[in-house]
Amino acid sequence: MRIWVANHYAVPPNIAGITRHYELAAEWAKEEDTEVTLFASSFVHPRRTFITAEEKQGFEKPERLHFKWLWSFPHKSNDFKRILNMGSFMLTFFFSGLFQKKPDVLVASSPHLFTAFSGWLLSRVKRCPFVLEVRDLWPDSLVKMGGIKNGLVLRLLTWMESLLYRKADQIIVLTEHQRKFIADKGIDRNKINLIPNGIIVSSWKPNADRRVEYKRKLGVAEDDFVAIYTGAHGPANALEYVVEAGEYLPEKTAIVLIGDGPEKDRLLQLKKEKGIENVHFLDPVPKSEIFHYTEAADCGIISLADNEIFRGARPNKLFDYAFIGQPIITTVDGEVREIVESNQIGFFAGAEDPKGLAEAIKKAKALNTEEREAIKARGKDYIDREGDRVKLAKQFYQILKKLVSRQSPSTTTQLVTEEKKESKA
Repeated sequence: MRIWVANHYAVPPNIAGITRHYELAAEWAKEEDTEVTLFASSFVHPRRTFITAEEKQGFEKPERLHFKWLWSFPHKSNDFKRILNMGSFMLTFFFSGLFQKKPDVLVASSPHLFTAFSGWLLSRVKRCPFVLEVRDLWPDSLVKMGGIKNGLVLRLLTWMESLLYRKADQIIVLTEHQRKFIADKGIDRNKINLIPNGIIVSSWKPNADRRVEYKRKLGVAEDDFVAIYTGAHGPANALEYVVEAGEYLPEKTAIVLIGDGPEKDRLLQLKKEKGIENVHFLDPVPKSEIFHYTEAADCGIISLADNEIFRGARPNKLFDYAFIGQPIITTVDGEVREIVESNQIGFFAGAEDPKGLAEAIKKAKALNTEEREAIKARGKDYIDREGDRVKLAKQFYQILKKLVSRQSPSTTTQLVTEEKKESKA
């Protein structure tokens, strides 16, 4: 089988960013009878620079996985150049795909709808099934975050959203909230599948000696208790409340934020104005190294704005922190809170509440060794049940395989033969 995957923001693990699609594609290329082409932008969104030639070679690339690095318009902030960046990727993806050998199935991922729309057009030209992956509920999330003021743009995005839901042969969502949201729009629930984020379990092993080294890299004293935040620094992340929580923490307790985004300069200015010395900022680090920093911390923070659109979020950080075994402190009510509390792997701190966040950090600090080990074990169990990327990749692949089989009689015959062989075995 030949699979195309398109995500504007996909990156390999040697670069900070969204590694989900690389990990899925690499697993399919290594373990399944398939050839995968991953279309991604050569302009790396989190750091606002182009990928280098060295970076393109600095990661494991299975033989049957092909990267197509596509140009997109560079930008520094969320102004009109960001729109040009999205539009240019949509066009370069479409025209690049026109001249590639036909895939058996095409998967296009949001957050922005333009990549998905381009993917749907290509699927019609190539006459192959189209799978829409929904990472973010556009335009609903933009509206509720105050990001759309132009009525014409809103109508265009709403039309595009509706068309993609209706025309997609299959829809993949990352949360239960997204599945319900789309089904409530009249879309057949049977064509909506949940494949959440997850972790390549074999990609990292704990190392007590390394923890000392990375505690130093965090910029804190070796005996400091550290709450870590890893990821985007944007309006949706509400990190001003995380910074302000530093004012209410006791001595020898610190917060470290790793990442970048349009709000970072404002957050640095806030820290300076308030004279908060126990909050530290670090530049983004590759996914392959972020686990070392997380291991050196003592608990992990998940922060999003107090907005109903985030009630159904399952951020990558949820899986990262659970995998490492750190107690999770979430400011996000809804699906994340339910997972954290039902699995007993952390605490809810309240939304946009610096004092509440500081109290939750103190609660994590007060855990004894036995309690921390129990949280670590429950986190590992949660990842095994719901966050093992290898298992999730297998589930995703089976969805694609069945979709292709419905359109190809020869493939159907092959599937029946394989099932008979498996039953005999």
